[in-house]
Amino acid sequence: MRKARDGRLYDIDNMAWDANDDEIEIIQYLRPDGKRRRMVCTIGKELLKKADEIGLIISAKELTTRQVVIYVRRREEPTEDERLQIADNHVGENDPQKVLIRMIRKEIEKK
Repeated sequence: MRKARDGRLYDIDNMAWDANDDEIEIIQYLRPDGKRRRMVCTIGKELLKKADEIGLIISAKELTTRQVVIYVRRREEPTEDERLQIADNHVGENDPQKVLIRMIRKEIEKK
């Protein structure tokens, strides 16, 4: 996880100011108590614009198996209607960034 311009890790206080124009915000729920941390993922300017237009809310949590669950829903949808995918927490075809990009593209196609 990279640090923000002010030297702190991304968090609720400095997230929006430090995100680049090709990064999307992700709320990560941490074990064991579900504490929230904001993170960013680079997805590209075009995809970010489309995700913003349809109002995507993205969250994730790491499982005890070291896999990552990524949740996606539209702003107007209730939380229980979230779609999810499980990603491997390492670089590869099923890494979190690639899974997230596929999920966003699928949401855009549903438009």
